Amino acid sequence: MAMKLAFSARQKLGLAVPGSSEILGAYLKQEERVVRILLGSDALQVLRPAHYRYTLPRFKVFQLQVQPVVDLRTTVLPHRLVIRSYQCRLDSTVLAANDFQLQLDSWLEARGDQLEGDASLAVQASRPALLRLIPQTVLEGAGNRVLTSVLSRIKARISREFVQDFQAWRRGHGVAPPLSPPFPESSPES
Repeated sequence: MAMKLAFSARQKLGLAVPGSSEILGAYLKQEERVVRILLGSDALQVLRPAHYRYTLPRFKVFQLQVQPVVDLRTTVLPHRLVIRSYQCRLDSTVLAANDFQLQLDSWLEARGDQLEGDASLAVQASRPALLRLIPQTVLEGAGNRVLTSVLSRIKARISREFVQDFQAWRRGHGVAPPLSPPFPESSPES
């Protein structure tokens, strides 16, 4: 019986989106647009409404190279977008598809002028003979770092592109940017 390896990572997001409190929830309902911002258009395929195929970047853990392809389903709730994986296949010469499972659970939520989010990524895989001499704790530590890196890249993409795209969407829908509050007038000294 092959020993199982388990990797996991979690990333939280808190992104200020100035002047968005009234319409950020409406933007999150543009789920295809938001998913493209999160994952990148070049790695994403629309299967049908609210269903996507995401090709993760190829990653390497010691001598093992894999490229997961994950099917995702989105759910739009008031002020919240939920994204979950429901199927995964693997591009690998070492692991068979049934030796690998990937689970992604994430959400984004509009909270006032703030975009909050949470993503967790977990992988279970059979330990290939190629890696049998490496201690399990070392393999799992390396796997955890790879998954953390995947989520960190997604978070960096959101931080770079989300506010910019939100502002473009807002202008396209005729919503004016917020006015800066006037400076308080100082009272004359008596």
